[in-house]
Amino acid sequence: MSSPANPCSSIFLHAGWRCGSTYVWSRFRTLAGTTCFYEPFGERLAHVSAKRLGRDTAQGWDSRHPPLELPYREEYRPMLRRFLRGVPGYRESFAVQRYFPADEARPEIAYLRRLIEHAQRRGTVPVLGFSRSLARAPALKAGLGGYHIVLRRNAPQQWLSCRSYRVPGAVPYFELSHALILAQAPQNSPAGRLAASLHLPQLRRWPRQIKHQLQALQAALGPWDDTRSYQVFIGVYLLSQALAAPAADLLLDVDRLAESAAYRAEACARIRADSGLAVDFDDARASRHEDTAGVVDFAAIETQVRQQLLDWGGRLEPSASAIQ
Repeated sequence: MSSPANPCSSIFLHAGWRCGSTYVWSRFRTLAGTTCFYEPFGERLAHVSAKRLGRDTAQGWDSRHPPLELPYREEYRPMLRRFLRGVPGYRESFAVQRYFPADEARPEIAYLRRLIEHAQRRGTVPVLGFSRSLARAPALKAGLGGYHIVLRRNAPQQWLSCRSYRVPGAVPYFELSHALILAQAPQNSPAGRLAASLHLPQLRRWPRQIKHQLQALQAALGPWDDTRSYQVFIGVYLLSQALAAPAADLLLDVDRLAESAAYRAEACARIRADSGLAVDFDDARASRHEDTAGVVDFAAIETQVRQQLLDWGGRLEPSASAIQ
């Protein structure tokens, strides 16, 4: 197996939900000489087994993901223990409870180091594709080194994609996961204060499993409307991107990646020069979603939430708007 000309010790892809992260991760997965771990902080890793792993595919739900030859989490298979569920070292608190770190993320670093060393023992470059790591990117870079790519998408489009999975009678996973992040953030942090201002419940005792946490949060919240949903989303978005940006070796705009051949070529050339990996984004696409309800004033909500976060000591990027 040939090695890249300028190999990195590891590649980290930091992103939020519904912003093209699976596509970008999948392009690294096609390369010889990589071992690509999908969603290392995803809650499914707490209970995964070889049987469940095999059933978890892009074709098994309305993923809107590119076709994948293997199940999402196939790379974890050699690490699973016989008769036991879960990836060694993983904690379910990694998913959202510790999203906004109150420490140096040492448990996460110890766990991720296992994944990295496993890939390196195989003579491959580990690629870790996250959708829950943005706020912890600086801690992960300080503790593990590597090459860090931060993905961005137009904020209203990202939220509309999350909202498009809202089905009557079901838990709106992508929307409520953002609310769960805020509800479990440190209380005196900007994220925690935003949660209080939006009257997100801080349950005295959260259930252990994420799926039950989401159900408890949905029951406690009562009616869930678009304005409140976008307030929650944009708060997490603004804080996450501001925390992740200083750790980024490359900021990758997934909207431009889909729209501009010149930008795709530039991004591929940059990654190859920095990492030695010849990734190819020529088939990049990004769906566009319409605000069919037409009741969300994206700019006004962002302006309000941005000012609140700044008043509470939040460190935000100076850009005028998350709407590009």
